[in-house]
Amino acid sequence: MRRNEVCAVVVTYNRRELVDQCMAGIMSQEKASCDVIIIDNGSTDGTEAMLQEKYAYENVQYLNMRKNLGCAAGTSRGIREAVRAGYAYIWVMDDDVIPYPDTLYELLKAAGELGDDWGILSSAAYWTDGSICESNRQKKSLFRFMTEEDYHRHLVRVCMVSLASMFIRAKAVREVGLPLSAYYIYTEDYEFCSRVGRKYPIYVVPSSRVTHAMKINRKASLVRDTPDRLYRYRYLYRNDVHCYRQWGIRGWAYLAAKFVYTFLLVLVKEKKNKRDKLHTLVTGYAEGLQFHPSIEYV
Repeated sequence: MRRNEVCAVVVTYNRRELVDQCMAGIMSQEKASCDVIIIDNGSTDGTEAMLQEKYAYENVQYLNMRKNLGCAAGTSRGIREAVRAGYAYIWVMDDDVIPYPDTLYELLKAAGELGDDWGILSSAAYWTDGSICESNRQKKSLFRFMTEEDYHRHLVRVCMVSLASMFIRAKAVREVGLPLSAYYIYTEDYEFCSRVGRKYPIYVVPSSRVTHAMKINRKASLVRDTPDRLYRYRYLYRNDVHCYRQWGIRGWAYLAAKFVYTFLLVLVKEKKNKRDKLHTLVTGYAEGLQFHPSIEYV
């Protein structure tokens, strides 16, 4: 299948219309091109039929997992396939991310400027109204996110970025391993960045832009979310503890601050589901202390 040095990896699950827009954006790149691996976590909404009808190209590989393995495992599988196939770069994005026509070109241009001195590049993610997508605001340090001014700079060195257009050197994957499949959902991107960042710099390329078509432009919020989604936060806090405890004292300080802030926020603002949400927070943290997933290598 390999025709380009870049392979885009898209993980999808029951979002036929959104992954259609994502694929249309990838296939419409100007001044740059890539192959594509689509990991379908067992969609039941007609995604497979749509993709086979509209994107049955030689440079597009569709893999149906037949069950929902979670975003983390799907991403890990897609990256593994791309590295094994010999691609130099893997361009990972969520299925509701829509690239601009020059997104990939700007990433490759930045890669050329940096030479071998980088491990991951990240695009600037905007919401549907043109504002910065808050859930994808990259971290300059454990406690500091990128500011509005940073998105007008040429290149910005950071420590953690999300999967909304993450551009990875295959060499880095071979050296540090794949994202942790056991995370299932949330934080797999930050944990992967933590490992890559110990060996190579990570940069945001503000001239490379995507639209992240989320329903609401906000970070995951235990206080604001509904009871049917609480299981997701148990994964979030478990994974956070595993990820940040690897940062030593700074990581533990971050975890302590986040726990206290979230606990107090739920106590003050939650009306109906206070006990369930506090239980989710405490349980997630407790599970994280005993969570020891293994790193898989290509």
